[in-house]
Amino acid sequence: MSEEIIEKSEIRMLINVAFAGCSRGYVSKAREIFSKLLEVYPDIAAAKVGLAFSYVVVDDFNRGDEILNSVLDADSSNDDARGFLVLSKFLQKNTDAVDTLMNEFVDKDSSGYKLAQSVIDR
Repeated sequence: MSEEIIEKSEIRMLINVAFAGCSRGYVSKAREIFSKLLEVYPDIAAAKVGLAFSYVVVDDFNRGDEILNSVLDADSSNDDARGFLVLSKFLQKNTDAVDTLMNEFVDKDSSGYKLAQSVIDR
């Protein structure tokens, strides 16, 4: 029997804080939050995507892409992971991968698709 250590709403809040931290340059602190969440809850895809983002923002694309691809291997419909993978490939100037990934989105109304679209529309 698994006991909830923190509530789902608190997990979501921590993930949002960590994403914001990454975006504002607090990458090591954000990575720590994502990693600690994954130690306790290893199946939270959003924390895995966030951890990947913490690598992408410092140009460690190989590590970020590896994590994002593992999320997509586990759930090919995870458009958030796909959106961040588009961001990574865009930053790497890999237009072929961006084009391929843009055609693989499951939901064109998803936040992942909107992220990807905003990146390539720049």
